[in-house]
Amino acid sequence: MNQTTREPETMVQTVYSITVPAGDVIFRQGEEGRVAYIIERGKVEVSIDQDGRKSVIAELGDGEIFGEMSIIDDAPRSATVTAVADTALVVVQRARFQKPIAAANPLMKLLLRVVLSRFRDAQRQLSGLRDNSRTPDTSLEEVRKLALKRITIEREMRGGLEASEFVMHYQPIISLETGGIAGFEALMRWQKGDGSFVSPAEFVTLAEETGFIGELGRWSMEESLAAQIRFAEATAAAEAGSPAPFMSINVSGYQLSELTEIAYLADIIESSGVDPERIKLEMTETLLVQDPEHAAKALREIKKSGVSLAIDDFGTGFSSLSYLHQFPLDTLKIDREFVNNMESSESSERIVSSIAQLAHSLNMSIVAEGIEKTEQISALRDLGCQFGQGYLMSKPLPADEVMALIRSKPRW
Repeated sequence: MNQTTREPETMVQTVYSITVPAGDVIFRQGEEGRVAYIIERGKVEVSIDQDGRKSVIAELGDGEIFGEMSIIDDAPRSATVTAVADTALVVVQRARFQKPIAAANPLMKLLLRVVLSRFRDAQRQLSGLRDNSRTPDTSLEEVRKLALKRITIEREMRGGLEASEFVMHYQPIISLETGGIAGFEALMRWQKGDGSFVSPAEFVTLAEETGFIGELGRWSMEESLAAQIRFAEATAAAEAGSPAPFMSINVSGYQLSELTEIAYLADIIESSGVDPERIKLEMTETLLVQDPEHAAKALREIKKSGVSLAIDDFGTGFSSLSYLHQFPLDTLKIDREFVNNMESSESSERIVSSIAQLAHSLNMSIVAEGIEKTEQISALRDLGCQFGQGYLMSKPLPADEVMALIRSKPRW
C-alpha cells in the first residue's frame, strides 16, 4: 500500500480537483489541516489511532465531505483518511472560508466553535488521550468573549429603548434655490444612562443582525413623524404660506425584507396625520443591489402609501446603475465624499455632474450631502441640484433646537 500523504501543498486556486489512487493516504491524524474535500466519485475510510491500533470510524462515498473541521478551527487533523478505491475529489482550500467565517455573527461563530470543540473532546476520549494532553483553545475564548459582549450590547440596547435613551436628531435640508429649510433628515442617537454615546454604526449594525431594527425602526418613524407635525406648525407660524418641511427617514434592509414590516410602516404613516407627500424614506444602494427583484417589489409596495423614496450615498455602489430604472425612486442623495472633494478633485466634480445629469434624465430630485463651504452651494446649484445638507448649514439637532432654528427663519 502506498503510504504517501496526498494532502496538497499551497495552491493558488481555492477550488480544484484531484484523483487519488486506491490505497493512498489523503491526510494523517495530527497533520496540519489546510483543505477540505468533497468526494465526486469513489470511497474513503476514516480511521483513528486508538491505543496504537487502527480503528475505522467511518466510510464515506459520493457527495460526502471530509476534512471540514480543520479549515474552520485551524486544529490538526483529528483522523486519518485513506482512499479505498480510486477516488476523485474536489479540493476546497481554507481561503475560501476565511472571509465569510470572519464576517459571521459572533454568536454563530461561538456555536460553531463550541460544537467543534466538544466533538474533538469526544474524539480524544475515543482515542484514549487524557484531558491533560489538551492544548487550551485560546481562539475559542476570544470568540466567546466577543459573543458575550454582543449579547450584552443587545440587552443594553433593548433596555435603552425602554428607558428612553434613544433620541432622534434632525439635520436641516435646504433648498439650494431659496436658501431656506426644505426638510430634515431624521437621525437616531443613543446616549446611555452613564452619559456615553454609542456610535450608530455599531448599534444599527447589531440591531439589523438581531432583528431588533424592526422595533427600533418603527419607533424612529413614529418619533420623526410626530416631530414633522411640530416643525410644520412652527414653519407656518414663522413664515406664513411656506410649504411644510418634508421628513426623510432611513429604513433598513430588514424593514423592507418582510411584507409584514412594510405593512407596519404603512400603518404608522397612515395614523401619523402627516401628508405622505411630505415623507421621504431613504435607503442605501447596497440594499438595492443585494436583491434587486425583491427590492423593486418592496419599494412598489411601500410606495402605495404615497411617500417619496430616496437612495442614500449615491455613487458609492456603481453596480446599481444598470437597473436603477427598475426602482420607483424620487430622489438621489449624492455621497458627501464627492461633494467635499469637488474643488480639489476633477474626477469628483465630474461624478457629481454625471449623477446630476442622470437624476435629471430620470426626473428625480437631488440632495447633495456633506456641504461644508459656501462655494459648494453655488457649484451644486449650477449643476441643477435642488437640495443640500451639511455642517455649513447645521449639524443634526434635537427637536427643541430645530424649533428654535425654524423660528429664526435662516437663509444660507
